[in-house]
Amino acid sequence: MRRCANLAIVAGTGRNVGKTAFACGIISTFCTQTELYGLKVSSIQPDEGIYHGDHSGCDARGVLVEETRSDLDKDTSRMVRAGATRVFYLRGDDEQILTGFDAFLSRIPPHAAVVCESGSLWRFVEPGLLIMVTMRGRPVKPRARVLAERASMIIESRGEGGFPELSRIRLSNSSGWTVEEKR
Repeated sequence: MRRCANLAIVAGTGRNVGKTAFACGIISTFCTQTELYGLKVSSIQPDEGIYHGDHSGCDARGVLVEETRSDLDKDTSRMVRAGATRVFYLRGDDEQILTGFDAFLSRIPPHAAVVCESGSLWRFVEPGLLIMVTMRGRPVKPRARVLAERASMIIESRGEGGFPELSRIRLSNSSGWTVEEKR
């Protein structure tokens, strides 16, 4: 497994738990310091249809597309509004995720800072920062349970916005994404 210290992955225990809000919080916090790139990855698993939005209009094969619009009600548009330099959407099965991630990396500057919303990419690439967002009382994806053991941070979303945990995240040109321990 390769390490990408400049990659921060925000994953979650299910749909609508605050993953995109937290990812956008990171983007808006750091986009004034450096060029920051956004990526949304959807690994479609047959047994997890309830955890993904409607993808009936999408091709079943892997796809990587750049989001250029900020006026839509999509996670990628929210990342554009948060201040990301460029934002991409990657969709595919497990075999296509790593290939698609390599294609994404070829479209951005080397060693660029990346904030990625994905529940699957961490299984193929070791990020500098792996964040799990959960919300009390919501169902947990079976595959998300193992994520808790590897997460750099576990965030309990309150569903009303505002994440004080953002103040613990650091970005350095030399060491990539890190998290400051609680005092």
